[in-house]
Amino acid sequence: MKEALIVIDVQEGFFVDPDDSVYNETSLINNINQLIDWFRKHDKPIIFVRHIDEDLVKGTKLWEVYSKIHSEPTDFYIDKHTPDAFFKTKLSNILTSNNINSIVIAGLQTEYCIDTTCKSAFGKGIPTTLISDGHSTYDNSFMKADKIIEYHNKIIKRWFAQLITTNQMITNSR
Repeated sequence: MKEALIVIDVQEGFFVDPDDSVYNETSLINNINQLIDWFRKHDKPIIFVRHIDEDLVKGTKLWEVYSKIHSEPTDFYIDKHTPDAFFKTKLSNILTSNNINSIVIAGLQTEYCIDTTCKSAFGKGIPTTLISDGHSTYDNSFMKADKIIEYHNKIIKRWFAQLITTNQMITNSR
């Protein structure tokens, strides 16, 4: 199977508020960069998904891929307006035209775009791997970020995607 790494919504705008930081930010960025480096070393495609809304306006600094991420101009870039990276985007076309039939997902936010994109891929019959320590979110008024991540990992693993760690991904002979 030819697989691609999809990095969802790791954009400048998600890292600007020091009083509302992404849970486990340093480890998250390190893990995503390890994945990117591994995919690049093995000549596997990397697709960056950028969210667009009133706070993340296309073409602005906040919309750009986070500066601490190892992105390259030769990677694929798509923009989306909803939590689903497939809905009204060119993601399916990129996968089809590059004979990609398996995806690995990392990024933000666990309970929105990560969850929705995993479920959408499942509905399309695309074998999906979610990196259990490669996605994150923020605390909210109902639940702390670590519990949100734990909860979604359990739900997604049950039906929608294989769940592995960054270390398992990069040490696995895929």
